[in-house]
Amino acid sequence: MKIQPNNSEPVYTIGIVAKMLKVCQATLRIWERKGLIKPARLGKNRFYSQCDLERLEHIKDLIQMKKINIQGVKNILNVTRCWEVKKCKPKQRDACVVYQKAC
Repeated sequence: MKIQPNNSEPVYTIGIVAKMLKVCQATLRIWERKGLIKPARLGKNRFYSQCDLERLEHIKDLIQMKKINIQGVKNILNVTRCWEVKKCKPKQRDACVVYQKAC
């Protein structure tokens, strides 16, 4: 039996994520305070999943490379997704490439 990785399992600490993204921990805290990301919490500690990491990479790209401000990034991230509009059933979503990339 092959164990499938769970991309939504919060396993990375803020320090690890900061190093992986090459940003400081304060930046991640600011992005959280501004509502761009909501890491899992265990007590006072933040834990990020692979999906969170991919979202943070996208946020970093929008802010640093595309020069979009935080409110613009929030607007982009809050766009309604196609499976929400079409009300796709879970089985349909599993076969959808767009859904798989979105985590």
